[in-house]
Amino acid sequence: MAIISVFYTRDIGMSVQEIMWLQGSFGLAMLLLEFPSGYLADRIGYKRSLLIACFTQVVGWGLYAIANTFFQVVVAELVLGGGLALVSGTDVALLYESLKETDQEEHYAKWSGRMKFWGQLGEGSAAIVAGFLYAFANRSPFFVEMVVWGVALFVAARLVEPSRHRPPTTDNWAQIKNMLKHVLKDSPPLRALFYTIIVLGMASFIPVWTIQLYALESGLEESWLGPLWAVANYMVAFGALFSHRLSKRWGAKRLLLVCLFLVMAGYVGLGLTHALFGFAFYYALTLMRGMFGPVLQHEEQRLITSADRAGFLSLRSLFFRGSFLVIAPFIGLLIDGNGQHPVMLGLGLLFGILITIGVMKLTKNRVIC
Repeated sequence: MAIISVFYTRDIGMSVQEIMWLQGSFGLAMLLLEFPSGYLADRIGYKRSLLIACFTQVVGWGLYAIANTFFQVVVAELVLGGGLALVSGTDVALLYESLKETDQEEHYAKWSGRMKFWGQLGEGSAAIVAGFLYAFANRSPFFVEMVVWGVALFVAARLVEPSRHRPPTTDNWAQIKNMLKHVLKDSPPLRALFYTIIVLGMASFIPVWTIQLYALESGLEESWLGPLWAVANYMVAFGALFSHRLSKRWGAKRLLLVCLFLVMAGYVGLGLTHALFGFAFYYALTLMRGMFGPVLQHEEQRLITSADRAGFLSLRSLFFRGSFLVIAPFIGLLIDGNGQHPVMLGLGLLFGILITIGVMKLTKNRVIC
């Protein structure tokens, strides 16, 4: 992630709009497989799904390592998207069910924050290495990714499946319709949670694909891309680590209002600042990303059933990917035509309104107070 946008533009020759189309292709793969994969994981088991996912990731990064054209990169992205779809919802469902089985369910937000902390800490540290690897040999980060997922494959093989009730494998369409009906009609609190998590996630996800180019356009040296990305991940990590503590001290509603302030500050800062270190406002968005997740996702876990836990989580991810697939190419087109600064200002206003609506919905349905 620290160097991927630069790799796209300099090694493959892509524009920002093509990068957004590429991530749209990735999103399309996730969109088509996101919910079916979570639905399948509930039925074949979390461990088996993670084993298949890790193997698919090894293959996908191998394809990336030899890609030279836009089409070849698209193929690699589709394979990676299919593999990550199998992870989506499955890993956190496994965490929740494991805690539930050991009578530690009330500590989910804490453990979710810890999982996020160590994951982002690892990604941030790897970003520093990735910058040097890219400078030394532009394909080497992809080979390292293959090794990383090989290790993940070994770890997945050592996992223990928690005891739980598995749903039947018959009448699948009826089960799927019932799940959709539950989210869209029968459970306003769950629907409000889905909406707010998606909007907050999108606020931090869109700049992921443009911040490297933003920093380079401001005059940052390429060698600093790794540290830039590392600090961003460390901000997510520490936000996630302290999320449950801040929620207990302030309450979930105040925590979300702080997240709203961070979103507005981040986008307005990116839009108005033209100095070298203007990219630092991006860190407000990454801090927000770490803060909201563990708390809202704990409430989400409490509202969904054990039998279809991974399926519901994948359904929410499907809505997220579908939204990104629709808006990302349009945002890329605006950036190509107008530059990043005015687009960031517009996004700040838009997300400010959407997040406010989400907080109001959660308060109305007594999900937060």
